[in-house]
Amino acid sequence: MKVNPIISTFFLALIFFACDSRPSYVLSEKKMERVLYDLHIAEAEINVDYAVFSSDSARKQDLLNSVLKKHKITEADLDTSLAWYSGNLDRYYKISENLNKSYSAAMEKMKGKENVPVALNENARDLLLPVKKERFFLKAGDLLNNAYTFAADTFLNRFGGAYKLQFDIWGLTASLHPVVTLCVQCRDTTFLKRDTISRNGVFISSLEVRQGKQAKNLYGSIYFPQVSSDMTVFIQNFTLSHSFHPLPVTQPTK
Repeated sequence: MKVNPIISTFFLALIFFACDSRPSYVLSEKKMERVLYDLHIAEAEINVDYAVFSSDSARKQDLLNSVLKKHKITEADLDTSLAWYSGNLDRYYKISENLNKSYSAAMEKMKGKENVPVALNENARDLLLPVKKERFFLKAGDLLNNAYTFAADTFLNRFGGAYKLQFDIWGLTASLHPVVTLCVQCRDTTFLKRDTISRNGVFISSLEVRQGKQAKNLYGSIYFPQVSSDMTVFIQNFTLSHSFHPLPVTQPTK
């Protein structure tokens, strides 16, 4: 039996449009990948001068605007696309896979130019602490008492400084606002900071420990006040880090 080529083409088109259910106002996967890559580069620049950017919101916004201008989109375009992809994690996961490949290739290229391991780069200001998972999905069945717990997989034994938690989170909804608790346990006290995540994207929390305090353990949790049976949240680039502050200058006594 011969198949009418017009009918065949029609059904192929139906299959294509059924698979590509992305609305026209949402950035394509390729463009989303390019935008997110540049946003992560911008985030890396912010992290290098975190003390400056954290106190200068205008400078941080200018950096974000430069990425938007480069790709000829608005912040509303980006927010709308992020919201759509956070509800379609299978599509975002593909973007994430490609981004990781791009990051790895860029890191290898950097190593080749500098001929030294990136972890030993003298310009690095943060010391990464080992963690068990850097990428993972969170579903209702995975959460004990609605919480995911984490910890630095090492004994700290450090005095003072700043401890930073950073990760990308996707899959949040208008009613799903997890609470993140970051704790640094010292010999005689525990420093604690609590933040609420209100949107998808990059999350950063920093906790200061006084110079005279010796930290032993770094740990915390991501708590979901409301959990539904169909909840799925994707977390990637999960890192814990520590940076030393310069020692205060002691003025000579007269």
